[in-house]
Amino acid sequence: MSREWQVGIFGTFDVANYGDLLFPILAEAELTRRLGAITLHRFSYHGKTPPEWPYEVTSLTRLPDIAGQLDGVLIGGGFIVRFDKLVASGYYPPDATIHHPTGYWLTPALIALQHGIPLIWNAPGMHCNDIPPWAAPLVQLTLEHSPHIRVRDALSQAALAQLSPTAQVEVLPDTAFGLPRVLDPHAPSTRFLALRSSADLTLPYLVVHAIGGLDSFLQLWQTHAGQFEDVQLLLLPIGPVLGDHESVLGDGLARARCLPFWPEPLLLAELIAHAEGVIGHSYHLAISALAFGVPVFCSADLGTGKYTALPSHGRIFQLRRDQPIDPQWFRAQLGKQPVSQVTADAMVRIDAHWDRVAELIREGPRPTQPALNRYWQALPGVLEDLHSHLESQAAERQHEHEQHQQALETLYRSNSFKLTAPLRHLRRTLNKWLGALRHD
Repeated sequence: MSREWQVGIFGTFDVANYGDLLFPILAEAELTRRLGAITLHRFSYHGKTPPEWPYEVTSLTRLPDIAGQLDGVLIGGGFIVRFDKLVASGYYPPDATIHHPTGYWLTPALIALQHGIPLIWNAPGMHCNDIPPWAAPLVQLTLEHSPHIRVRDALSQAALAQLSPTAQVEVLPDTAFGLPRVLDPHAPSTRFLALRSSADLTLPYLVVHAIGGLDSFLQLWQTHAGQFEDVQLLLLPIGPVLGDHESVLGDGLARARCLPFWPEPLLLAELIAHAEGVIGHSYHLAISALAFGVPVFCSADLGTGKYTALPSHGRIFQLRRDQPIDPQWFRAQLGKQPVSQVTADAMVRIDAHWDRVAELIREGPRPTQPALNRYWQALPGVLEDLHSHLESQAAERQHEHEQHQQALETLYRSNSFKLTAPLRHLRRTLNKWLGALRHD
């Protein structure tokens, strides 16, 4: 009788953001295809359950009790390898003992190593943030004992690789490029057809990300809508948790349609897959479109951060707020085409990634506990050294403060300070008079 594998995946699956919600769906489909029956434990700060949420999410408060049952741990994807506090407005752990934000990626990685569970970096990102000194040894420990480290862009690779000369940190395209493996646009779902009908999407349509910063596109549509009478707009929030809303785009857009509800991730992906083009800022809106051969008009800077991974896929065009869009050029770019060779290669690499993940889970526990034991053995000394360093810094600051106080007291007692006292009094009096004159 075949076993049912227990796999944990960690990220921000408890927020209403399309990209974050995709990762567990893709992981479950790919691992089920390779391993057979699995139970996927989706760990985030806050527990969620259907029908209010697309799937069950397990709160990280339960991880200490569940960790020993897991056969594999996946970190990511998404922009989760970070140390800043503002992940999303009001987004914090339910228990103050869980560190924010490393509680949903770094701590689970350490717990996996403590239990000998295969630790897999499932193409997370970490661009645009530095690793603080206190965290560097912990991140290094997880890297050096992970058998499979994949990150989604070269900037993330460079940031992590500098921590360890032995860790094999490699770039893997975002796993959302594997959407065509779980969603067939040639066989539209009944849910998609029903939603398209209820939203009155009767013509070819463009998906417009319901976010600010699309000024040049909105100006194009308002000025030249007559040239696109055979095209509708679908105004679609991609990340409601980030403030996306149709009202941001204003009123009066010709042939614009909105949905009666925010669709679950695969239905949203299907809407993108059947579009003639997408306009917006979202990283995973762009990836989903590219994966299905849909052109992307991107308002994010394609030369910065995670977006630098996208231009090589082709048919992604930079939109600038202050640069008008030529309507004939725009019209010529619309419509689906076969995916680029870069995108096709990305799908092959993602398949190989999932093959390796499944293989590592089958291989079973790894001998990582001794490394964690050695770290815990050294931890009191590390904490004591840190405390001594902080005490030394505090003593230095106190000494500097006392020196400054002594210098001030010496100045106040000096003859020159006493002799110039009348002049300082005169200056204060003049300033008071001048101020009164200005008010008059």
